[in-house]
Amino acid sequence: MSFRLHLVRHAEGIHNPGHDTTILDPPLTEKGIAQCLKLCEDFPFKESVGLVMTSPLRRTLQTARLGFQQTIDEKFYAQGSGAGVQNGATLLLEPDVQAHSARPCDTGSDIAILRSEFYDLPWEILDLDPTFPAKEGLYASDPESLSLRGARIQRRLEQKFKELKDSKRPDIVVVTHGGFLSSVIGQEKTEVGQARWKTFMVTFDQDSRIDSRILVESE
Repeated sequence: MSFRLHLVRHAEGIHNPGHDTTILDPPLTEKGIAQCLKLCEDFPFKESVGLVMTSPLRRTLQTARLGFQQTIDEKFYAQGSGAGVQNGATLLLEPDVQAHSARPCDTGSDIAILRSEFYDLPWEILDLDPTFPAKEGLYASDPESLSLRGARIQRRLEQKFKELKDSKRPDIVVVTHGGFLSSVIGQEKTEVGQARWKTFMVTFDQDSRIDSRILVESE
């Protein structure tokens, strides 16, 4: 069975214009916020998405919440904000799709800080995570660790697609970083513009023991 996956790269962060990798977990620029609003306007599968999976860094959290505010369920927004929809998609914070490198710009903030800034999000999964935001162990930046992280997220996507397949919202969105896009889809090179998306029809290789489990049928 084929499933529809939408890969999204975050909007412009404050580190992007000057390529300043020393900024810890940078938020979006004003241009980045405008890019998210354009994403919200342009994305054509708003009512087909049942899960928005996002990296728990500032710029990806902002991109997910602003760019998919007409898709994500209203319970993931402050009451009275006007954002979100009834019976919308679930928002899942997924550390396995965080940025690939160990540079400050690709390292997340302390969970307590993120919780204070994004207080209406489901932080339980990270409360139980003994590693995040450290770039070590499961989230190390060496090629082998990145390959294992890609395999983990592909197994998780397979599970989530199976949970959604008989629903009215069977699609999944993954909001991630440019350097990790290829690991999600299991391809050598996958490019997506800032606050834009690329849609794949995928199936899963049940016999795969290593590397990619995702089989891309079309783009």
